[in-house]
Amino acid sequence: MSTKPEIEFQEGPAPAELAVKDIVVGEGPEATPGAKVEVHYVGVDFDSGEEFDSSWSRGESIAFPLQGLIAGWQEGIPGMRVGGRRQLTIPPELAYGPAGGGHQLSGKTLVFVIDLLDVVVPPEPPVIAPSEGPAPAELVIEDITVGEGAEAQPGGIVDVHYHGVEYETNEVFDSSFLRGDSVKFPLNRLIPGWQEGIPGMKVGGRRKLTVPPELAYGPAGGGHQLSGKTLVFVIELLDTN
Repeated sequence: MSTKPEIEFQEGPAPAELAVKDIVVGEGPEATPGAKVEVHYVGVDFDSGEEFDSSWSRGESIAFPLQGLIAGWQEGIPGMRVGGRRQLTIPPELAYGPAGGGHQLSGKTLVFVIDLLDVVVPPEPPVIAPSEGPAPAELVIEDITVGEGAEAQPGGIVDVHYHGVEYETNEVFDSSFLRGDSVKFPLNRLIPGWQEGIPGMKVGGRRKLTVPPELAYGPAGGGHQLSGKTLVFVIELLDTN
């Protein structure tokens, strides 16, 4: 499927629910909810047949985690296999909402033909047991798995997966695992707890950091939603340079 698909104009009323039609069934890995997918796609307005977006027209495929997409894609792509081509007819409620919602496609039923080129299933997020006792006043570093690759240096650039919970409630506030996409950044741009707690890790390692407010987002009232909170992170080091 190296050519842009043609979407035939559909007659009759727009469907009230998501309609899924497999044009070609792939034979590769299966997309799962929350996976990161690489696709080619073309999208048209159901009523007019007018094209409003196409990766083919831009000349390159696009990759993204499913949970960052419209609901119709989140529901309609899982189950596809790499090499497959699927048509999704998506009502407004699963696309950009009812008319007047502020998006140029609000109120419109959309038709996409999607080619699944690749899929990366995100790793399972680590389980962080609820913390007991008073929050520590200083940074606590615990190695869960010691890596065998290159060692992260102060001020270096790291590529990590991480999972963060509040110490007192154990509620997840951020997680690259759940987004299905690792993040890469210079250590000197991160909270002090990460600047101090990641150096010394080796690629392939997994480390738990318990970070007091002074090394996270500051004391209560500091203006950040996590100000005043002790945070617990499990960090997996994927790469460093």
